[in-house]
Amino acid sequence: MSIHATLSPQVQERLEAQKRNSTLVSIILSLLTVALIALLLAFYLLPQYIKAPDVIIIYEPVKFDEEQTPTPKKISRSVAKPSSSAASSARLLLTTTMSDTAVPTPDIDVPNPSFEFGDGNDFGEGWSNGGGDGVVGGSGNFGSTHRSSGGLEGTMYDFKKKRNGEDVPYEIANPSEFVERAVRLQKADFSESSLSRYFRAPQSLFLTHLAIPFSNAESGPSFFGAEKEIKPSGWFVHYQGRITVPRSGTYRFSGLGDDYLVLMLKGRMRLAACWSDIQPAIAERWEPTKPTGEWLGPFGNMRLVYGDWVYLSEGEVIDIDLAIGERPGGKVGFILHVEEKDVDYRKDSQGRPILPLFATAPISHEEKQRITSEFGSYEIEWENTPVFSVK
Repeated sequence: MSIHATLSPQVQERLEAQKRNSTLVSIILSLLTVALIALLLAFYLLPQYIKAPDVIIIYEPVKFDEEQTPTPKKISRSVAKPSSSAASSARLLLTTTMSDTAVPTPDIDVPNPSFEFGDGNDFGEGWSNGGGDGVVGGSGNFGSTHRSSGGLEGTMYDFKKKRNGEDVPYEIANPSEFVERAVRLQKADFSESSLSRYFRAPQSLFLTHLAIPFSNAESGPSFFGAEKEIKPSGWFVHYQGRITVPRSGTYRFSGLGDDYLVLMLKGRMRLAACWSDIQPAIAERWEPTKPTGEWLGPFGNMRLVYGDWVYLSEGEVIDIDLAIGERPGGKVGFILHVEEKDVDYRKDSQGRPILPLFATAPISHEEKQRITSEFGSYEIEWENTPVFSVK
């Protein structure tokens, strides 16, 4: 038997009221929670969708006199950007008045195009010849402007100036002014520190062979782009690099320089072939090998000088320094041969063995023709020319 309690009407009414209140509180709390979440989302996300209005530059033409240069006046105005995707991709140019002459010119810095291709060996060094002839694959007197020619890199210095361009005393009539400077460089093995005390020409050249005919001394500085800075007297050119021996054998260098020519291998003098008035002082204790003095060179009554015999092995890489220079100004001329021992060379009418030029690259047909025409009756061997390529 179960007992059931019956609620009075007053109690029933109070329970219903409490139920309504609980439901109302739950609804209010739910709404407040949703509102709080919405505020938090708006706080973090809304700034990402708010963008500043685009600024469109509107150019307004300005009145000017006939002698004035028309300059567009730039006005900045804020214009709302269209919301549609099609409109957003469009760009409008607006003007406040019509003008027949005013052309808007945006303030944009556009760099000038450069035609320099750097110092890559496979494309030469720029497009300017800098006073030289820039012959590709040849030397063209003092050298090519292209590193890719395969020549020894040469730099011209001025004995009459410090490296900053300041003049120093240099007496043209006194040979010791040139000799003392040149000998000092020789004893320093033509080091960069010893050369850096003198003014340097801006253009470097690359020499594949040395055959400069009798010509004006002022042509030297012009090839190196320094005809305005370096006067014809007291200049000095240093060529240097590392060369590879083409085949094993005993070699010697020979030639003549007006006024100065010195060649070193591995830091040791192997040839001094200078004009007679400075030759003893430049050579010092070095002595040429026979048959020096027997045969005339290509420059007047000066005779060829023959250097030391040196054995070189095929593939051997050796340091070479070649220096030429002009003392008083006037005329210059240079030639450098290489000779292999026990090779039967042709002989000219005087009995002189006809030798090839020392070369670091094959000599082109055009270059051979140039040298032949400029050296006249002085013959050069063209068929058997060993190539000491630059490493």
